[in-house]
Amino acid sequence: MTKFLRAAGRLALFAAIGIGPAQAQTPFYQGKTISLIINFTAGGPTDTEGRIVGRHLAKHVAGNPTIVVRNMGGAGGAIGANYMGQVSLPDGLTLGYFSGMAAAAALDDASLKVDLTKFGFVAAGQGISVAYARTDLGGGIKTPADILTKHDFWVGGLSADSDKDVRIRMQMDLLGIPYHYLTGYPGSAEARLALQRNEVQVYVESMPTYRSAIEPGLVKEGQAIPLWYDINAEAGAVANSPDTAGIPAQPFEEFYKSVKGPPPASEKLAAFRLANAIGTAFQRLILTPPNTPPEATLALRKGMAELGADAEFADDAMKTIRFIPRYSATEKAETSYRESLHPDPKTKAFIREYIEEGKALVKK
Repeated sequence: MTKFLRAAGRLALFAAIGIGPAQAQTPFYQGKTISLIINFTAGGPTDTEGRIVGRHLAKHVAGNPTIVVRNMGGAGGAIGANYMGQVSLPDGLTLGYFSGMAAAAALDDASLKVDLTKFGFVAAGQGISVAYARTDLGGGIKTPADILTKHDFWVGGLSADSDKDVRIRMQMDLLGIPYHYLTGYPGSAEARLALQRNEVQVYVESMPTYRSAIEPGLVKEGQAIPLWYDINAEAGAVANSPDTAGIPAQPFEEFYKSVKGPPPASEKLAAFRLANAIGTAFQRLILTPPNTPPEATLALRKGMAELGADAEFADDAMKTIRFIPRYSATEKAETSYRESLHPDPKTKAFIREYIEEGKALVKK
């Protein structure tokens, strides 16, 4: 009888203040502030895209937290990931918006000091990257195929361990094009300036920066030309993807076929396909620090899932970067991501050796 009276009293209290028992529990993020760590410097594609997410994610997270952006660039993005894994508290108040870390973890990048398998998975963003060159390279380039006649030019990069660096080097090698390699730029903004200063003549940008800066600027003004783009064919991306509409270039392997015929099977081709699959399927990772409360990670995952249907987010993205990012925030995406961290050992060893060769090229 006493228990019944207590329960009745609680129900009366809930009714008096206009809520039900299920509503009495305060959302995890009520009145809290989240630090959104972006693992590249300000002004680059990861930063620009991450800030758009930061402006719209909170309204989809129960409790409507405040989101504050922090840039931590360097070491090909590893510094930000290391900080979140080694320093950030597991209190749900830190969220990482990372580029390049899936490949770094899968390939045992020495710069990455933390175990990404212990991080909480929120979402992954597929991406397309576009390789482009100065049009005055080697006396002039009018079509992508003209790159095959050039030599002694410089390819820019972020770090020898970066999947972006690995892919562009392998592409040049598969095509048999002689080149020089200059890496170590802290972010794409700095590498892009290096190309404009003619320190390097070829670079790779992810789609947000290509659409918002390269295409309407360097390409429109005739200073640069797209060579090819990287897609994740295994995930269903195809040449006529709406994301690539209007770009006068082809996916790399289609470009290869058009200028050299079908690529012969080789360890290098297998390695490129592995690096490309990981780098494009998981170009962006949204993660929480190890041991973050599950309810916090799941609340953020739910928010990222809802972001895809947010018309204001899409409008902001189109106005800012002329591209709408897409994110997978499902258990299936998490399973695929975690499986990608354990690639074929033989191919992984080949890529690690290739990376060491790249480091040696930089020292020359």
